[in-house]
Amino acid sequence: MKRILLITGWVLSLWLTIIPSLFAQQTLADRLKSHVYTLAADSLQGRSAGSVYAQKAAAYIAAQWKEIGITPWNGVSYYRPFRGEQYSNLVGIIEGNHPVLKNEYIVVGAHYDHLGTKVDKNGEKVMYPGADDNASGTATAIELGRIIKSIQPLLGRSVVLIAFDAEEIGLYGSNDFAHAPPFPIEQVKLMLSIDMVGWYKASGYLKYVGSGTIRKGEQILTDPKLIPEGLHIKTQNFEKSILTATDTQAFAFEGVPTLAVTTGFKSPYHKPGDVAQLIDYDGMALITEHLANVVRAVSTDEGYAASGKLAAKHTPPATFNMGISAQFGSNYHFYTSGAVDGKSAGAHGIGITAAFNMGLLAIRPEAYYNYIQARHPDGKVCSHNLTTPLNVVLQTPLDNPAGLAVFAGPYYSYRFGGRQGKSSLDFNKLFYRNEVGINYGVELRLAMIRVGVTRRQAYTTLTRNRNGDGAFIRNRSVFTTLTYVF
Repeated sequence: MKRILLITGWVLSLWLTIIPSLFAQQTLADRLKSHVYTLAADSLQGRSAGSVYAQKAAAYIAAQWKEIGITPWNGVSYYRPFRGEQYSNLVGIIEGNHPVLKNEYIVVGAHYDHLGTKVDKNGEKVMYPGADDNASGTATAIELGRIIKSIQPLLGRSVVLIAFDAEEIGLYGSNDFAHAPPFPIEQVKLMLSIDMVGWYKASGYLKYVGSGTIRKGEQILTDPKLIPEGLHIKTQNFEKSILTATDTQAFAFEGVPTLAVTTGFKSPYHKPGDVAQLIDYDGMALITEHLANVVRAVSTDEGYAASGKLAAKHTPPATFNMGISAQFGSNYHFYTSGAVDGKSAGAHGIGITAAFNMGLLAIRPEAYYNYIQARHPDGKVCSHNLTTPLNVVLQTPLDNPAGLAVFAGPYYSYRFGGRQGKSSLDFNKLFYRNEVGINYGVELRLAMIRVGVTRRQAYTTLTRNRNGDGAFIRNRSVFTTLTYVF
């Protein structure tokens, strides 16, 4: 028995000595791989926001941060629940040491939720592992935290690490934090969102989108002294896509300089094939090293500053704005009596538009030159018109770059020339110059672009005299309207 106890004690001692040593000898790529395989494992079932599996992912992140020694945001817990505690961000802080700069913050975020499981057309449950999207970003943020913690004495500004929840269902986590941060949002000097960084080898580069929001941003990000050997960096001044967004958005709307960090869309993201086996862990290691170097450099740079510029899609909605519009469509003659109307012909126009925005409502005066036509038995009627609609607009919130609006209002149109067949329009005996009617439609807003359908229906008549059926003629038009707002 004594011999057995001695052997058992020796084995246990050996285990406690060797195993920590083995973990200590793990490379950065090994640790990143371990995180991704854990977060994208079948046991976490795709980490759907609000699910028990997302909670397990959050617990894993919290455990890693605790082991690294990262301080909870409030000194007690990493968890920062929102939306009635249905979801939760995790927030940790690594404080800087500069007497002034330590009260400024660099926020590093990565969302840990994904799509969970879905039922396919055959009625079978399919899991979406989300290895690249965004176990890769979460793993990078964990190891970035480890590096930053190890150099904490060298930091000037403080670094805030955030694992965002509920990104996939509407950027809820980043919105919650940016709208109610634990410190004034003005003290956040840079926000980085690490989202899909697992396919470096396939992409051939790491991309920082938003360098134009930082003074000398490209110079900082492409400084050769900060780039590990083997890593190729690309920069883009501003986020341009109006169809996609990441966790930078809410911070950008608050005026914070932002960088979206990604290797792009090469992976089978949002598909069941986004698995841990396909991730480039050596590439992720290079990316993590570069991020650490950038964060350290910004942390200690007393001359660092925002450029004062934001992406068009992140520009806060203005109370007043203007734009230019083009219209393409058709017009026909509506007869006030009888069973038959005239046949349509082409119509187009160009003009300027203004808007006085009051939240979900807006008043929009416009002015167009329109050239409208309509077929007539006595020859096609064509007219040159100055048209001034005045619309009331009901619109979705303007702080979202994409949205819908419906509008309606009166318009006045002045005909200053035209022809019927080969003859000029006779405004003294046959036609009226003035027209009044209703202008209405619907439009889609995509950042600075509006695309819509506009209908115009005259309530006054074009002709001074009735035709053989006793009818007057009124114009009715429909346009596709394209507007650029500046």
